Amino acid sequence: MMTTTKETWVGRGIPRVEDPRLIQGLGEYVSDIHFPGQWAMALVRSPHAHARILEVRTDAARKLSGVHAVISAVDWEDLRQPLPDMKPLSPPALAYERVLYVGQPVVAILADDRYIAEDAADLVEISYQPLTPVVNVEDARQDSVVLHPEFGTNILDYVNFVSGDGQEALKEADHVISATLQMGRVSAQAMEPRGIAALFDEKTQSLMVYHATQSVHRAKERISTFLQMDPNHVHVIAPEIGGGFGVKNGSYPEEVLVSYLAKYFAHPIKWSGDRFEEFLGTYQEREQTHHVQLGIKNDGRIVAFVDTYYQDNGAYPGGGVLVAHNTARNLMGPYRIPHFAIHCYTVMTNKVPQTPYRGAGRPQGHYIIERIMDRAADELGMDRIAIRMKNLVRPQDFPYATGFPGVVYDSGDYPQTFQDLLDIVDVSAFRVRQQQARAQGIRLGLGLANYVEISAGFGFEGVHFRLAADGRIELATGATGQGQGHRTALAQIAADTFEMPLEQIAVVEGDTRRIDKGIGTFGSRTVIMAGNAIVIGGQEFLEKAREAAAKILDVKTTDVVYHQGTFSAPGTSAKSLDWTLLASELQRASHSMPAHEYYFYSNTATYGFGCHGVIVEVNEKTSEIRIPRYVVVHDGGVVVNPLLANGQVIGGVVQGLGSALYEEMRFNENGQPITTSFLAYHLPGAVSVPDIEIHHRNYRAPGNPGGYKGVGEAGIIPSQAVILSAVEDAFRDQGLRLNYAPITPGRLFQAMHREEAKL
Repeated sequence: MMTTTKETWVGRGIPRVEDPRLIQGLGEYVSDIHFPGQWAMALVRSPHAHARILEVRTDAARKLSGVHAVISAVDWEDLRQPLPDMKPLSPPALAYERVLYVGQPVVAILADDRYIAEDAADLVEISYQPLTPVVNVEDARQDSVVLHPEFGTNILDYVNFVSGDGQEALKEADHVISATLQMGRVSAQAMEPRGIAALFDEKTQSLMVYHATQSVHRAKERISTFLQMDPNHVHVIAPEIGGGFGVKNGSYPEEVLVSYLAKYFAHPIKWSGDRFEEFLGTYQEREQTHHVQLGIKNDGRIVAFVDTYYQDNGAYPGGGVLVAHNTARNLMGPYRIPHFAIHCYTVMTNKVPQTPYRGAGRPQGHYIIERIMDRAADELGMDRIAIRMKNLVRPQDFPYATGFPGVVYDSGDYPQTFQDLLDIVDVSAFRVRQQQARAQGIRLGLGLANYVEISAGFGFEGVHFRLAADGRIELATGATGQGQGHRTALAQIAADTFEMPLEQIAVVEGDTRRIDKGIGTFGSRTVIMAGNAIVIGGQEFLEKAREAAAKILDVKTTDVVYHQGTFSAPGTSAKSLDWTLLASELQRASHSMPAHEYYFYSNTATYGFGCHGVIVEVNEKTSEIRIPRYVVVHDGGVVVNPLLANGQVIGGVVQGLGSALYEEMRFNENGQPITTSFLAYHLPGAVSVPDIEIHHRNYRAPGNPGGYKGVGEAGIIPSQAVILSAVEDAFRDQGLRLNYAPITPGRLFQAMHREEAKL
């Protein structure tokens, strides 16, 4: 007898359902929101990194035609309030006594349009008394100038983590490898700058906010707290968002200013940030200095790992402490390290605050462990591949407790996946080509790096299920997409759950009126959290739908059978109902539509893993680095949509190449940012990015029903480490050592000539 297998949606690489609207230019972003008669907000920002505000003169700006208000916290005490969600040191909405970084907002201007508002901003006169700026960690941690006297120190946070014998275990090593490794500060530079528009309804005393945010519910909490409004009267909607990458998830002055002023004036107000403001005011990330030691045996086995590091947090908390702690979680990488001691300092300076940016500590941690593994192999005269194979977590080790609190790797085969990468790259054949190329004056290098992608592991996410009037099932979630393809991936999970065509599922994101609670989209958590809410909550919604069908069929609920989109009552004379007919009959009978809200709670993280291999070609004369080949092997657990997963990996790799090769926010000795346009802050372009080869591995996550793992950070995690490793390999005959990312042409040129001077 022939059997048929039910067709499933999960695992199919279907195009995104979001795309038809977007590619036709029909997407609606914050900049497309136009309330009748709305005013535009522009900001006067501090030109100083550290200064005292002596006087604010606004008369000339107020007189400009089309200007409705010029606002400073000198006159508006409410705007001296600290921003919510930035403890223990929150900045005011508008600076009024001191400014602590270039770009900090001081004056807000409301005008008929942005052009008039910007003209008015030029007429505002502010007298400052410059103060000594603190622009690097080395000076800041001496506390000779304390940015927040009430806090008493520039050390915002210190934490240490010890496992086993900690630093004492170094005594058991045959070799102790030491290095100081650094990475520069980066700016996310999403395609769409931040933006927010707000409309206050005096009759209902309610506030509607359109916000380019990664978490509408957290934004709602912050806004209602600052405005002291009933949260039920604050409605936040995230329209289309052109990239988030973590930095659109924080507490910003513009968020509360637009909301507060819209309510105060009972007039719609919009602020759309420009590219210059993205460089000045949007929070940044990375910028760490690590002093690391690795203790190893003669055969390459790791004995102990010790790291003391400092993170340049900028002037206010932002989210930098989380980044610093997450760095520590990732320092072990995928390796067996029996003893470690980690000392982590988060230090405040006169720069824009830090907040999590794509990877959020994962790239930092893996940069350190992978770079020190290269150092160890080189000093032992051991192959860089061999030392990694020697120390990778093995399948028999799972579940593997790393020694860091709460971090227990769950599944996979790290050595086999690494071997798969080596086979795909064909290391032996590359070494032959490398020698042949060197004989022709061409420098080729191979970089290899492993990683673990820790995802989710806290909180909840929910889904509100509702049968719509047209028979579609609507799913509303608090997770807010910024281009990941959630409406496609979550619809695929729902289509399998309800055994129905994809087009009968409609996913709604980012609207606080559609679902009561939500945490948001960041850290590769949405499919894990919202996906499992669909898997589990969908069955409960189906039970409510069966109850509704029983009323229409006039049978007991226990008689109703659901199969492939149809409700029936076998053994009775009742007709069958599909979802469309069920919706129609419920409306005709004036019955309510079935609805259900379910929240998936989990503190169990998932642990995707993988490895990158890259071949670089370096021009010795210009120090230009070209990338002929880039390979990724990644385990994402149960992959809902391989096409979307590939897009996430590719996007991560491209961003990673930027932070490995080009991108760096640089500041002069006065704290002035000197990379405030794409002329100075270089992004990787189409010409410089190779075709990226992606190979998926699917080790189901044991800690959640769907078996999902993260994929959004996979491309960026080892990128800096693997690029620097490859460039070193291109000059391994010269013993080139690179300790700073990004490795720009200028920095590489200097490093090469330093090494030549030693020969």
